[in-house]
Amino acid sequence: MPIPKPKANEPKKEFIQRCMGNPIMVAEYSKDKRTAICTTAFETKLNSNNKISFDYDGTLSTKKGTKLAKDLITNNTLYIISARSSKTGMIDKAREIGIPFNHIYATGSNDAKIEKIKELKIQTHYDNNNDVLNALGSVGKHI
Repeated sequence: MPIPKPKANEPKKEFIQRCMGNPIMVAEYSKDKRTAICTTAFETKLNSNNKISFDYDGTLSTKKGTKLAKDLITNNTLYIISARSSKTGMIDKAREIGIPFNHIYATGSNDAKIEKIKELKIQTHYDNNNDVLNALGSVGKHI
C-alpha cells in the first residue's frame, strides 16, 4: 500500500493534511496511526538522500534490482559500483534509472569494489556476493 510522499518544498502542515486525508490511508489506518505514518514519511523525506550503491551483475541488472533503484532514486543519491573492469554495459541501465554517469564505477575486483564503497561513504550497498556483503557488515544488503 503506497504511503503518500512529500512533494518538493511542500510544507509539513500541507503534507500532513494531504496524507491524513488520503482515501487509502483513511481506509487502512486509525487517525493515530495515520498521524504517526504521515509524520514519519515527512521526516524521512527531510532526512533522506542517503548514498546507496548497487552491484551490477545479478543485482541492479535484475528486474527486482532495477525496480528498487527506481523507487529509491527520488530521495537518495545512487551509485553503481561493480567489480567489472569496464563501465560498458552498465551505462544504459544507469540512463534508464537516472543514475549520473560519474556515479558508475567499474573497479576491476571485489576488493577494489569494497574499498570504493568505503571511500564514498556509502550507507547501503546492494550486492549478490556473500563475500562482499560480509566484508561490508551492516552496509551490505541482499535485494
